Amino acid sequence: MKYILNKNFRLRGWTDHLACLETLPQRFVTDLTTREYGLLSRCDGRTDISDQKYAEAIKKFLEKGVIRETDGSEPDHDQSYHFYENRRIRNVDICITGCCDFRCRHCFNAADNIGSRGSQPSTEQLLDLIAKLDECGVAGVTFSGGEPLLHKGFLTLSDELAKRNMKFKRLVTNLYHMTPEIADTLIAEGHRPLISTSFDGIGKHEWLRKMPGSEQRALEGIAMMKQKGFSVRITCCAWKDSLSALRESILKLQELHVDEFRLVCIEPSLRWRENAGDQDISIREWLDFLCGLIDWWYDNKIKIYLDVWSFWHGYPGSKYVNIVPDGHRDHDHEDKIPACSDAYQTPYIDSDGRLLLCNAVSGYTKAMGLDWGNVFTDDIHALLREGPFIDQCKCTIGEMKRQNAECRECEWASHCSFGCRAEALAYNGEINSPDRRMCVFFKEGYYQRFLDIASKHGLICD
Repeated sequence: MKYILNKNFRLRGWTDHLACLETLPQRFVTDLTTREYGLLSRCDGRTDISDQKYAEAIKKFLEKGVIRETDGSEPDHDQSYHFYENRRIRNVDICITGCCDFRCRHCFNAADNIGSRGSQPSTEQLLDLIAKLDECGVAGVTFSGGEPLLHKGFLTLSDELAKRNMKFKRLVTNLYHMTPEIADTLIAEGHRPLISTSFDGIGKHEWLRKMPGSEQRALEGIAMMKQKGFSVRITCCAWKDSLSALRESILKLQELHVDEFRLVCIEPSLRWRENAGDQDISIREWLDFLCGLIDWWYDNKIKIYLDVWSFWHGYPGSKYVNIVPDGHRDHDHEDKIPACSDAYQTPYIDSDGRLLLCNAVSGYTKAMGLDWGNVFTDDIHALLREGPFIDQCKCTIGEMKRQNAECRECEWASHCSFGCRAEALAYNGEINSPDRRMCVFFKEGYYQRFLDIASKHGLICD
């Protein structure tokens, strides 16, 4: 019998995932067994395939609509196996500009307290970068900044993603410069990225952002993007004086039908150290506050996805929640769990081309001269295949615990997932050191308090 791949499927491989099936237009990727790949690589409409040898795989892929009996046609050339000479990294966050007209007191990108960093690659550089990422098998892209809408080539870049069938996954913007026309152009290009924007509390937002009128513009922008059918994620930064406004602000965001609420206690970025004054929140104050806020959230049945950064994830209406520091479900495999799995899933490219774990380490790594490679000067395939960046991404929880005697001997070692690398860098000056927030969380009873809150509301920790 002869079979052929249906048009929305193609074969791909990377150095760490040799045989994969990619599904269009979503560009989902699934790993194939040797036998499954053996079948699909023969589904060219011309090759006779043993129904006996591949019976199970044929049944599976016929039912899933991956293959069909040949009708005399042949697959497109692009459906044939293509090998990318790098590791399988499917999404990348590109800071397309370091320029910003806000002067946020806590900016992660800034390595000093003077304005914005201001580095901005040209449209041509970024078009070339997108092409190279496409050649690496990257399927999804985030545009961030600075403020990405200040880049004159923004819509040219988004159009390039559409032409290459790359998904515009997320736009990180303060919404100050968003217009209905820009939103409509994105829709016309086939894009509806998740809009990730900041709102730091009613009556508080402008103190942090240092831009007059930005609070009202943020609320108006959120409403507009929701009306146009975009999903909106709010990142809310917290400092001492903002805590009192959070509950009122959350209710307002629910009225606007916001999809996700991400709450972050400001970490001591280089700029924040110069601006915080007495506004820093200690980890114990923060965890005490969170216990009350999370309890209130579920009492009030807030219909927004809750992401308390580093501590709690919960979907509205779901009985399952994730207490983030607790990695005990996987402790038997901790030697294989990356200490920063987000970085491997979505590396961050700074506006000067530096390849980084995330935007939160950009200012510190710049000041420290920490170099993991630069996409504008180095071979991208090599950067995403081997070397210091990949070594950092591969560093596991188990490996870091073995390097730290205190952690090895801790009674909570089989639970603790070692925390955040950005927090460790900010507080300790060493990226692979323990995130001490986790020590407080487990050793001082907060873990049990979180479990009690989950139990009170009938939630299951997943």
